[in-house]
Formats: sequence, structure tokens, C-alpha cells
Amino acid sequence: MNRIRALAGFVLLAGLPAIAQQQPVVLTLEGALERARQLSPAILAARMRIDETRGRVIGATLPLAANPTVELEGGRRSGETSTTDYGVAIGQDFELPSRRRARIDAARAGVAQEEQRARDVERETLREVATSFLRAVEAGERVSAASGGKQLAEEAARIADRRYAAGDVAQLDVNLARTAVARADAEVRIAEAALRGQLIHLQVLLGFAEPVTVRGSLRDETSIARPETIDRPDVRVLDAEIAEAEADMRLARTLRWPEFGVRASYAREEGDRILLGGVGLTLPVFNRGQEATAVAEARLMRLRAEREALQQTIDADVRGAIATHDALRDAASAFERNVLPLVEENERLALESYDVGQIGLGELLLVRREAFDARRAFIDQLIEMRLAEVELRTKSGVWQ
Repeated sequence: MNRIRALAGFVLLAGLPAIAQQQPVVLTLEGALERARQLSPAILAARMRIDETRGRVIGATLPLAANPTVELEGGRRSGETSTTDYGVAIGQDFELPSRRRARIDAARAGVAQEEQRARDVERETLREVATSFLRAVEAGERVSAASGGKQLAEEAARIADRRYAAGDVAQLDVNLARTAVARADAEVRIAEAALRGQLIHLQVLLGFAEPVTVRGSLRDETSIARPETIDRPDVRVLDAEIAEAEADMRLARTLRWPEFGVRASYAREEGDRILLGGVGLTLPVFNRGQEATAVAEARLMRLRAEREALQQTIDADVRGAIATHDALRDAASAFERNVLPLVEENERLALESYDVGQIGLGELLLVRREAFDARRAFIDQLIEMRLAEVELRTKSGVWQ
């Protein structure tokens, strides 16, 4: 027996560091958002794509787009006297300055697109994290509301037991009171299970190995500025695509001009040395960039139309989000100001009245149920208000 106790004590002591390491990480909303900005796989992957597009800029900014060409030839000349002839030619093609500038502008516009897409991924990720965090806070407040209802049910059960012992009520009251306690306990357990699920979801979403818990309240509404101009990354993506299409159009127009290069050659024929230099031109007779110009023009028109449509949609969404948020905030404030004080007073008065025998247990339980439903309704209003706040921040471009 002593050996078993010693072994059990050793196992307990060995497990203490592991238990200590499993202390939950306490998260605030801003802390969760900052964690997502730094470690979210989606955000990190989007930022990595920016480096890929920077490779185009490196290629576009090279002093010469084409490499020099070297041609070698040689052979044996047969006749009265045999000689070995050979020649070497070097050529270099040059790019028109306007064409090079257009390629550089298009490459930089591609980088700007990926930068704005990364901001848009961050905006959507922060919305998901904020929603998950607020759902966890909501679950915690539902646990508190259910626990408060359980405490009231337990107090009613104690009163029923005391009055039954005094002969004031029948066994039915005691049974009903105990049933109410069991039901309240079940409601607490259900709320706690929902809270655990929300916390695990948030833990996985933020990549924590240890458990997490949240600190905050649904009443902690942050003041939201009403921006005069809305800066959304998805709009900036279209702006960058428009800039790229404009650069592609300028590039296509340069195809109407000849390309040129310089050539130099040295040859030896029959003992004579020949040194030549020249200029090469490509004549844009048939292919004058008709296809590239038509594609660039059509793309530019489409992108401008898409941007205008997106901007109108965003303006409408933001106005609707502001109206929804303000209406929900006013409704929650009125409920908290006008209803909750009456609920708390009704609970207190009903419990006191049952204690002195002025009302029956059924009336007390009815008041308790109405109070519990009122608190749940208030939590519903608060979470809808906070989620509307998240939507407003996301649609107005505050989170990016």
C-alpha cells in the first residue's frame, strides 16, 4: 500500500509541470486580432505572394531586355589554293524606352495588386477572428445567465424545503422546486458545453497549442468612426489592375514601332580580313500589336466598370451596416434601461413573496422563467449589435 501511495505521489508531482503548462491563455479582442495579423497562415501566405510578383519588377528593370547574340561560322575553301575561312558576328537588340517604361509600370502594378489582395485577406481573416471571439464572449455570458438562474432555483428549493418542514406547503412544491434546480443545472451544462466549443474553435483558428479563454463583455462596444471616404483593399486591387491594363495598352501601342539592334562582325575570307557593322530593324508591317491593343482596351473598360459597380455596392453596404448597427445599439440600450431593472426587481419580489406565502411556487417559477428568457433576449440583442459592429468595421475598411 505504501508503495502504491508513493508511486501515486510521484506521478502527481511529475504531472504538475504539464498541468502548469496547460494554463489557458487569456485573450482580449485586440490581442486575438494582433495574433491573427502575425501568425495567420492565410495572411502569411498572401504576403508571400507579394515577393513572387516582385520578380517581374526585377526582370522589367534590367537595362537590356534581350541578351546579346553571337554567331560563329567557318569552313574550308577549295580551289587552286585551299584556305580556311571563318567569321564571327555579335548582335544586340535594344528596347524602345517607352516599351521598357510600360513593362516596368505593369510589373509594379502587379506588385500593388498582391499587396492589396494581402490586405483584403487580412480584412476577411480579422472578421472571422473577431466573430469567433465575440461568439466565445457570448457563450460566457450565457453561462453567467444560466448560473444566475440556477442560483435563484436553488434558493427557491431551500425555501420550499423550509416551508415544507414547517407544514406550509405540500410535497409537490418540494418536487417542483427540485425539478427546477435540475433543469437549471442542465441549462448551465449546455451553456458551458457551447462555451468550450467556441473556445476550442478560437484556439484552433489562432494556432494556440494551449487552451484559451476570453476576457471582455458584449457591452464593451468600441466607438466606430464614420469615415468620409472608404478605403477598401478590394477596390485598391481593381485600381492596380486598371493601372496594369493601362500599362499593357501603352506596351501594345509600342508594337507599332520598329525594333532595332546593332550588329558587328569579323570574317576572314581567302586571307582577307573583313570587319562589318550595321543596324537591324524589324518592320511592323503585318503584326502591329492589333491583338494586344484590343485585349488591353477591352480589359480596361471591363475593370473600370467593375470598379464603379464595386464602389456603389460598398457605399450601399456601409450605409446599411451603419443603420443596422445604430438600430441594434439603440434597441439594446432601451432594453437594458427599461426591462432589465424590472426583471431583477420582479425576481426579488417574487422570491420574497413566496417566502412569506403570498404567491405559490408555480408563480415564482414563471417569474424566474420570464427573467431567464429576458436575459437571453438581451444577450441576443448584444451579440447581434457586436456582430453588426464587426460587419461595419469590415465593410468600411477599418480592419486591414
